[in-house]
Amino acid sequence: MTKGPVKRALLTGSFWVSVSEGMTSLTDLARQVVAARVLLPGDLGLMGIVLLQLSVLDALTKTGFDQALIQREKDVGSLMNVAWTWQLMRGFVLAAILAAAAPWLARGYDLPILAPLIWVTCLHVVLQGMQNVGLIYFSRNLDFKTLFFINAVRSLVQAGVAIPVILIRRDVWALVIGLVAGTLASVIVSFVAHPLRPKFEWNLDKARQLLKFGKWITGLTIMVFLIVQGDALFVSWYLGPVALGLYMFAYDVAGLPTTKISYVISRVAFPAYSRLQDRPDEMRTVFEDVMRATMLVSGPVSVILFAIIPDIVHYVVGDKWIPVIPLVRILVIAGWIRSFAALAGPLFQGANRPDLDFKMNLPRFLIAVLLIWPACAYGGLEGVSYIVLAGIATCLPTWFYGVKRIIGVSPWRVFHTNLLGWITTVVLGLTFLASRHLLHGNLPRDVASSMLALGAWIGIMTLIGWLTPMSLFQEIKRLRSALRAK
Repeated sequence: MTKGPVKRALLTGSFWVSVSEGMTSLTDLARQVVAARVLLPGDLGLMGIVLLQLSVLDALTKTGFDQALIQREKDVGSLMNVAWTWQLMRGFVLAAILAAAAPWLARGYDLPILAPLIWVTCLHVVLQGMQNVGLIYFSRNLDFKTLFFINAVRSLVQAGVAIPVILIRRDVWALVIGLVAGTLASVIVSFVAHPLRPKFEWNLDKARQLLKFGKWITGLTIMVFLIVQGDALFVSWYLGPVALGLYMFAYDVAGLPTTKISYVISRVAFPAYSRLQDRPDEMRTVFEDVMRATMLVSGPVSVILFAIIPDIVHYVVGDKWIPVIPLVRILVIAGWIRSFAALAGPLFQGANRPDLDFKMNLPRFLIAVLLIWPACAYGGLEGVSYIVLAGIATCLPTWFYGVKRIIGVSPWRVFHTNLLGWITTVVLGLTFLASRHLLHGNLPRDVASSMLALGAWIGIMTLIGWLTPMSLFQEIKRLRSALRAK
């Protein structure tokens, strides 16, 4: 596949994955808002503890087969049955381990309800293992339109089940029921969407072919889990379920825009880079386009969330969530840096250098392991949030080294490529800062303040476009034209 088709496929894929993640974000946000209004922080903390136990086993047993199948240039048809067999067996084994450990975990947390919650959630684990591996072909072929419809069904079913049950039951069971329902929908749709009917095949030689690439993914997954979920795991043990509920709500809200952006990057860019792994010049062009678009979106979105989180708490979810305001603001900054750092992961893996992705996250892991306890003891949840921010910043040296090594993009070129995005972000931040000094205090004034900030931002960016070669609106028009050309 040449640069033109790859670039067009990347733009089209980015559009469909963005639409998919945008819709998923809206349904997730609706579910979270309803849950936050109806349930207590302790209820969300209970669900958080259940999901953390799942995440521990998932990270420890991740095979990396999906990434290996996507990255592989040769035909993968002969490997699909083996990949599905490992996936299926892994699901049953994880469910059995969780079911056996549930009573011990309930006693350890001194929460008797935890055991039955985990037992029911084991259905989610088993169903995940049954999903059709044929979906990997859609990623290999950059067919993200089909994946959009699959994700849409899962998200709508999960929200459609969870929200009514939350309103009826008003307890943590509603979240568990919604999770299982969404996973069941995903399995059904995966077999409807792709004609592959995988069969049980135990072949160690074929498995070793996948493990050769997947071993770095396994190590990376374990390390990233400890980085991303280790803080929540520690909070659940050290501060309890109520604190965990507050922290996870803050983390989810703060990461909603930037995490989705990072997910779009990884879903679309990794298979695109894999097709270009022997053509570094073309890979560099694609990387710079992805980076420019990412910074144009993630910066302004992060500024808006940083500015309006007090309004979201006061007017939407309720004052019982006031403690999350400073947490969200710290984590929004961390999320913005993460959206930048996440650009390198798909590049490293697509260029067959997953070791660089592992090494990039190693300092982040060490920061979390060494400092989270004293930070939590001294600063509580804010201390934990600052550790997350410090950890993600440590990824940047390896980021710049790897990008320079693989595609020859220097730090100065990174700065120049993203200059418009960073100017856009700073200008928006300053307009929000000024407008909040002029208008604040009640809902009409806060809404007017936000509208004033956005209006001033548009005016300033228009003026910058007239006076300099850097036009935000021309760049947006260029991206839209490229998309329509597909």
